[in-house]
Parts: sequence; C-alpha cells; structure tokens
Amino acid sequence: MNDQAQLHTLEGLGAAVLVTMTILIITQSTVVVTPQSEMFMQVDLKQTASDTLTILDVAPQIAIQHNLTECVASYNVSTEATLLGGELEILDEELSAILADTMYNVDLAYMDNGNLTVKHVVINGMPTDNSVVARRLVTLYNSTVTNSGGTWDIADGDLLVVEVRLTAWQT
Repeated sequence: MNDQAQLHTLEGLGAAVLVTMTILIITQSTVVVTPQSEMFMQVDLKQTASDTLTILDVAPQIAIQHNLTECVASYNVSTEATLLGGELEILDEELSAILADTMYNVDLAYMDNGNLTVKHVVINGMPTDNSVVARRLVTLYNSTVTNSGGTWDIADGDLLVVEVRLTAWQT
C-alpha cells in the first residue's frame, strides 16, 4: 500500500477544511464596511459646503453679486452675530441661495495681535452631531476693506488672512 498517497490525500482534505473554515469565520464574524447612507450624506454635504465657498470665492461678478472676499471685507469687526441675526447679510443671502435645503453657520478666524480670534458672523441655529465644516482662506488688503466698507484694521501694504468656516448640517 502506498502510504505517501494517502498522506497527500489527508493533507489536501485538511487544507480544504481549513480554508473553508477560515472563509466561514471571516464572513460570519467580520462586519463588511460599506458606506452607510448617513456617512455618505456627510461626505456629500462636506463637498457641497466646500464647493459653495469655492464658488463664492471665484465666481465672476456677473454670476453673483458679491464674492467671498468682498463679503468678508465688508464685515464690521466690532460686532458679532446672534441667533438668526447675522452680521454679514450679504454673505448670508448668497449662501441661502446656494444652500437652499441646508442649515449653516459662518465663523471668521484670524490672528489679531498674535491671538487667534474667532467671530460668529452668521448663526442660523445649533449644529447637529452630523454637521460638517468647510474652510476657505481669504486674503484682505486695506484697499479691499476700504472699497467694501468694512472696519478691519489693516495698514497699507499689509495683508490679513481670514479663514472662513462654514458649518453645515441637514435638518
């Protein structure tokens, strides 16, 4: 009798059982990660918010009334928004036209005398747990602020980089 042939048969049978058990254990015990609809909505909302800021920043004058830089430059830095009482009505109007079915808040973050200052400029409610934040940097010059009627304190020849934070969520 050929013992070596029987040994190869048993090894093949053992390997098949081992592979089958491994596949069965993996498919039964591991959760296969697929994008959940909530996660997909968050990614979609973040992309929409980011695209909105980009559109407002680069759209030509004929497409929108004021671009993002002009809106931020027109801000009165001595004020801050309250609930449903935004300080940047121009920006709020532009955003509400683009984000029709979306709630949002807008904050401006900038360095003031070496300190990070965050101003709430549009507040439309309290963000939910599924809110997303899109950011866009805007560079302000004294001439831009003067032309827009804002109160930023920027010396001639200097510039100020302001981060526009758009927090968006679905109701």
